Amino acid sequence: MNLWKLLNNTSKKTLFTTPSHSQKSPVLKELNEFYKRDLSEIEGLDNLQNPKGVIKNAQFRACEIYNTERTFFLTQGATTGILASMKAVIRPGDRILIARNCHKSVLSGVIVAGCDVDWLMPDTDNEISSNWGIYGKIDPEKLEHQLKLNDYRAFIMTSPTYEGIVSDIEAISKICRQYNTYLIVDEAHGALFNFSDSFPKTAIEQGADFSVHSLHKNAGAINQCALLHMSKECRNIDPDLVQKAVNLFQTTSPSYPMISIIEETINFLNSKEGLKTIDELVLNVINLKDYFKGKNIEFLDNADHDITKVFLKINGMSGNNLSEILYNEHNIEDEFNNDFGCLFLTGIGTTKAKFDKLKIALIKILEGKYELNYTPVADFQPQPLVKIQPFLAFYAKGNLVNKEDSELMISSASVIPYPPGIGVLYPGEAIQEWHMKYLEDNTEIIKL
Repeated sequence: MNLWKLLNNTSKKTLFTTPSHSQKSPVLKELNEFYKRDLSEIEGLDNLQNPKGVIKNAQFRACEIYNTERTFFLTQGATTGILASMKAVIRPGDRILIARNCHKSVLSGVIVAGCDVDWLMPDTDNEISSNWGIYGKIDPEKLEHQLKLNDYRAFIMTSPTYEGIVSDIEAISKICRQYNTYLIVDEAHGALFNFSDSFPKTAIEQGADFSVHSLHKNAGAINQCALLHMSKECRNIDPDLVQKAVNLFQTTSPSYPMISIIEETINFLNSKEGLKTIDELVLNVINLKDYFKGKNIEFLDNADHDITKVFLKINGMSGNNLSEILYNEHNIEDEFNNDFGCLFLTGIGTTKAKFDKLKIALIKILEGKYELNYTPVADFQPQPLVKIQPFLAFYAKGNLVNKEDSELMISSASVIPYPPGIGVLYPGEAIQEWHMKYLEDNTEIIKL
């Protein structure tokens, strides 16, 4: 019996346990069906922190599907998996290497782990970066050069990126193993990769030691449903240690409806119906792109790109302006926009009707009388200057100075545009001229 059926059966009992809402919403009656199954670690429902029953069985089935040593269900997002994998691998005082386009949760892991960090900049000397204003792949040669210089315990990177760029994880994993460096991949946006040939191979399939998936990004689950995968090839790390690390960061009161949604989402993705739904999604994206071929719309589209990330631009119009027009005149909100274009996040819940609405809006914009003379310019941050390691800067007292006086001073605060949640300045780093456009009039710095 799966967890969802057990929740249905148990919700009929008279319970004097947490949560005390008695399986009905005292506030929002519309949520009563959810509340009926909002239970705790009562008899027969197992315990996510020490699974021995139905949850253990569900996670074991997930291991078979993903071909992993362990797959851990997470109810607080992929951030929990990032923190847990880092804590399991990294010891205080270790030195690690991180790709700079990583999510801000990785910085939290650095602070928690108490380790030293160096930053590896993703490739920007490429056609995608110059034409779309986004980071490209991680260059395996640059990575190997850096690993030759220092003894790194782990390398942490993102693939696919927020915009869908996929790096050569197979080449990167081979280099990491050669230098005895653990590879942790934030694959949060690649939750469909395991289930269709329309996508690249997963990070685990290509040799990563750990990866995370956000099932709510494009796989149909609700917010915070995620997975942490541990590879069968992961060296000298006890899976039970990883469970202990997960338990450090995951609540002792996880949502049982969310756990069951994780289980059902994986089962659906692995089914014929799931594959059919994924194929329909891919076809809808392809049809949208094909319709606008030869027109004044370009799509980010290459062999190393996640097709569910629809990044488009109208030549001569800024992406920020396009976003405003779509929102104000067509009631369509994008996921992210920059000077070049707009990013539309799609998934198995994105219906053909939604694609058609976007298509009609774009047709009307193309037919509209808009000035099309804008020329965007790619602008990437310089190599960070780490003056104080983040786990030490975390405890440092900040002082306010005028922005114009802050150049080359040490920041005591983070500057993280959201979305996508990628830091442009972290505590302990020197403020450079490039950062000024992100700073407020009063800037918080560390006085040595």
